[in-house]
Amino acid sequence: MFGHEAPIVGRRRAGRAGGARWHGVTHNPWIPIAIASLAWGSAPAATKAVLLNGVSPFTIFPLKQAGGALMVIAALALVGRLPRIDPATFKAGVVIGIFNMTVPTILFTLGFETIPASIGAVIVGIIPLTTILFTHWVVPGERFRAGRLPGLLMGMFGVAIMGWAPVGQPSSRWILGVVLTTLGAACAGLGGAFTRRFAVRYQNRSLIVVQFLTAAALLSLISIPFDGYAGYLTIDAASLWLIIYMAAVPTVISFAAFMWASRIATAARAALIGYLVPGLGAMGGVVLLSEPVTLQLIVGVVAVAVGVVFSDRPDREDDRQRRAAARTTPRY
Repeated sequence: MFGHEAPIVGRRRAGRAGGARWHGVTHNPWIPIAIASLAWGSAPAATKAVLLNGVSPFTIFPLKQAGGALMVIAALALVGRLPRIDPATFKAGVVIGIFNMTVPTILFTLGFETIPASIGAVIVGIIPLTTILFTHWVVPGERFRAGRLPGLLMGMFGVAIMGWAPVGQPSSRWILGVVLTTLGAACAGLGGAFTRRFAVRYQNRSLIVVQFLTAAALLSLISIPFDGYAGYLTIDAASLWLIIYMAAVPTVISFAAFMWASRIATAARAALIGYLVPGLGAMGGVVLLSEPVTLQLIVGVVAVAVGVVFSDRPDREDDRQRRAAARTTPRY
């Protein structure tokens, strides 16, 4: 009897220790923050690399989004969590899919055709600012606060800096690229506001599936009149692997990591992802694509990052006040 009692207890202790270690990993907010930031930050360089290989944007759209949709559905099916979708959830998911994925994907990719990935990454970094702005009209009860205005203006200043075409670059094409990318960021911000509005009403898994399928279907249809399907037979292996990477990492993994961070971290800490993405994206263009480090790029990164930090300050102050109130509230 005592001969087997000790080993069983030992295994339980080991199991508890292992569980504690695993809990420490899954509840460490810096892990999903780092994953989401690196994944999103790699998107501009990967997109630009595929475009430089001569692949049409209208070939990239459907392949990337359909790949992402398949990965999401496969992952949910693997864990037995495929949702049932009612008509109201379907409508909400379609709206998010259009504004959060379909239109931004088109505008970002077309914009990156004419501007460097590093410049595009800085502009994409204003998405948190545009989300905050649009929530004023889209999300009931979330009003734009005056304390956010300096951050918003600083972010816009960063985008204006990006609009100056360097010497030797056609200014009209450069400005077009900046405008398209900025419109993409604004549309993604609107999509983010709709996501906030609907996420509290409907099951998140259902919204995720519908928005991915909506974007995949629309982008596949849009590519047809532009002969995007013709590129499927001529795309090289390197570009195909990059598109698969874009579907898996900046699209699916980054989204999952952001959801993970949102569950275990405060809103202020999860917002750090938005602070890090512009700098990481610009670094990707410089390191991976050998794009030049210019004063314009440095000023733009700093302006956008400072703008996001300042615009998020009211939320961080609210978090601190709630934590202080929780500590001082007596428990009976």
